[in-house]
Amino acid sequence: MRELPVPQWLILTEALHYRLIPGHPKHPEVEKDLAKIKAGYKGELTLSYYVKQLPNEKYYIFHDLQLELNGIHFQIDTLLISRNYILIIEAKNIIGTLIFDNVFNQLIRINQDGSEDVFEDPRVQAETLRMLLGRFLAKYGINFLPIDQLVFFSNIKTNLKTNSNDINAFKKVCKRRDLFNKIEVFEKTFPQSKIDDNTLLKIANFLLSKHTPKKINILEKYGLTARDIISGVRCPQCLNIPMKYDKGKWHCSICQTTSKDAYIEAIKDHFLLIKPSITNAELRGLLHLPTNDTAQKILFRLHLPYEGKNKARLYFPSKL
Repeated sequence: MRELPVPQWLILTEALHYRLIPGHPKHPEVEKDLAKIKAGYKGELTLSYYVKQLPNEKYYIFHDLQLELNGIHFQIDTLLISRNYILIIEAKNIIGTLIFDNVFNQLIRINQDGSEDVFEDPRVQAETLRMLLGRFLAKYGINFLPIDQLVFFSNIKTNLKTNSNDINAFKKVCKRRDLFNKIEVFEKTFPQSKIDDNTLLKIANFLLSKHTPKKINILEKYGLTARDIISGVRCPQCLNIPMKYDKGKWHCSICQTTSKDAYIEAIKDHFLLIKPSITNAELRGLLHLPTNDTAQKILFRLHLPYEGKNKARLYFPSKL
């Protein structure tokens, strides 16, 4: 019922990566975070591919469901709801040899050079989500479906190990197509229908209505301001900034690409990174335009919603 969207964190971090002024000391951190977010999204896409193969008549499927409970925002990669039970599935896309440390509840990756990276145990993350979702549903009187959780590793080259002899260490962990075997186990664990189809639909619609994405200030996250962001139109071919405006077109001095509409992405970046409004003067500075009249023609062409008059008029984003 809720398709997998491109994560807002990915959209924002990618825009920041392009727009952060060259040589800025925050570049390495932004690049590292962008790589992690892309890897996570790739894992969620793989999970989405598999869950789409589940029978539609049995499950409602939600991707990237974001809920809020008493000021706490929590996000679930994939949620399955049936008449029998609810299943939280957390996707992970980590390559290498991974050791589940059952003593300290952490995940250790062994790198080729022998060094180690330590992550929070995703089983603990999934269990925390289970508790939060249970409290969230109980708050609204929806406490008649059992909730369970599963961790899904999307990369076939991931080697999973444990530092203990606990036979249950991987009870709620799977890789790729093993997902279907795990779901079969859950279906055997919860064989009885708890609700009818009509109630199931009501719960699904209720969760959709409560989807509450957390607002993200990407500049604040990295301790940046608008002064750290480079203005200008980005070349759609070689990504050079800025392109030069001349007679209704933007020209790239690096690869000689010419575009009539490359400026739209620059305006989107402004709304994403700087603020959710723009004036004529700000647009002129953003796009490196020669006159206010040129900026006004572009604003009229885009049919952006606005409020105010004359120089104080503010334009707001629409579906550019």
